[in-house]
Amino acid sequence: MIYIDQVHYLKDSHGCSVIGSVKWTQNFNELSTSESTKQTMIDFIKQNPNCTKTKYKNYGAWSLGENVMVVDNSYLRTDSNGTKADNLENLIEY
Repeated sequence: MIYIDQVHYLKDSHGCSVIGSVKWTQNFNELSTSESTKQTMIDFIKQNPNCTKTKYKNYGAWSLGENVMVVDNSYLRTDSNGTKADNLENLIEY
């Protein structure tokens, strides 16, 4: 299992926030140290469905988040409503 706990946003040509990269780890109890571009993470998730989740700190302890999915081969999301936009809210920004 891969756990994403940090996200870096960029502005696209329209001024909208989009994910540029994410930090992740395979250890649920540690802060992420590995970094991937959004496209690299999209490729990983497409090849390994249901193997990526978010995690976040809740009162000093790690809490398990949601499954991370790919929408339209371009966006990382934690919900399945199909909206064509990135959505990994509530994660640490770096």
